Amino acid sequence: MNKVVLISSVVVVALIISFSYILMSNNNDGVSSSSSSNHLALSYVDTNKELQNDLQSLDIKMSSPLKLNGFSIDTYCTFFSDVLIQDSIEYCTSTELLDSKDQYLGNVQMVGSNAFPQYVIGVFQTDSSVSQLEDAKIVVNSMIELIVCDCWEDKKPGNFESVSVWIDAANSHHLENMSATSKSKINGLTERPMLLEITTNENGYLWKFLIAN
Repeated sequence: MNKVVLISSVVVVALIISFSYILMSNNNDGVSSSSSSNHLALSYVDTNKELQNDLQSLDIKMSSPLKLNGFSIDTYCTFFSDVLIQDSIEYCTSTELLDSKDQYLGNVQMVGSNAFPQYVIGVFQTDSSVSQLEDAKIVVNSMIELIVCDCWEDKKPGNFESVSVWIDAANSHHLENMSATSKSKINGLTERPMLLEITTNENGYLWKFLIAN
């Protein structure tokens, strides 16, 4: 299993560098890599395990994390175009996701210091018919509930009734505008925004979702 995860991670690294640039360009909106007294209570081990257990109950399989540090960071975890931020990454975990039909869905990456993750990134590939979108929604919703808060229905950020409605709106916007890449940022659950990017590629659509800690 580790060998498969490693191969998938290499592909993901190449694809999400542009997403990291969006993160850097939003520093003025509250997203940054600097230390904060308001870090979410994340742990590489516990957060991966909690997410794995939650997704399993929802018929999504998540592998055990591949753990990377040292020289492996430069090879498999080069997510950021900003040199200072990239150099600050000391540790990285990568897991592989299989959808409810046991088809490859994507990866969840956690990167940051040796002590705790600073960014959690979900990457999902859907085909041109977006047949795996419902499974991608399940993963994004689980990430938000476990990592941020189980409070979307109460706060309704962006006036979206649910995570599913937000993703549907982002998908419709992407298809209507016929652009190669579209982006959506949500504020309102915590002081830090969540970022969603959709890119059309030869296999369908690449979805990238990021939570900053």
